Amino acid sequence: MESTNYKIVRKFISNDEVNSIIDWVNSINLSPKVSNKHITILASELNGTSNIFDISNTKLTNYITNFQSATKVSQDELPIVIKTIIKRISTTIGIPTDNIFLQAVDMNKGGKINHHYDAAIEGYINYKCNISVLADDYQFFIDKDILDIEQTDMYCFEASLYRHWTNEFNSRRILLSFGFVLPYATLGRDDSDPRVRLSKRIEKYFQR
Repeated sequence: MESTNYKIVRKFISNDEVNSIIDWVNSINLSPKVSNKHITILASELNGTSNIFDISNTKLTNYITNFQSATKVSQDELPIVIKTIIKRISTTIGIPTDNIFLQAVDMNKGGKINHHYDAAIEGYINYKCNISVLADDYQFFIDKDILDIEQTDMYCFEASLYRHWTNEFNSRRILLSFGFVLPYATLGRDDSDPRVRLSKRIEKYFQR
């Protein structure tokens, strides 16, 4: 199922992978850091933690992870299950893996994701592939689209081009949010695209 704004892949991960990811997330213990005010506001609504991992450790991912992180950015070795999922995403969606980072989000009941755009870099799109690891069914909002998400689904979208959010959750929720920093052309965009121009304005006024 797909539109111009997003792609959904149902049952993207197995039950065994769910259990392995939950065990890993339960073991994460990254220390908090002082973030910019926009990230602080977002993090305060999660009712949980968002731990960020700079997988590629490039100039592009360094910038994005340091801007978006509410905790210390980790470059620790990731478990095999995460590496396997990255390869599967790349093959399934057809995107390169040159500049990747990961946010492992663990939210308690009552947490939500407020309206926001993800950080951007001129010339690139912050493309997110989110996987619902543990959650009741929920709705995810991307601009005017409403996605009905079930546990183990993956949904991918241009997070720096479209505002996105959720309502409050009624249970614990674990989400893997893989970020791919992709050149405009990879996603069929260019500098004249209205969404790209909006992204540049957001970067100019909110990321400095």
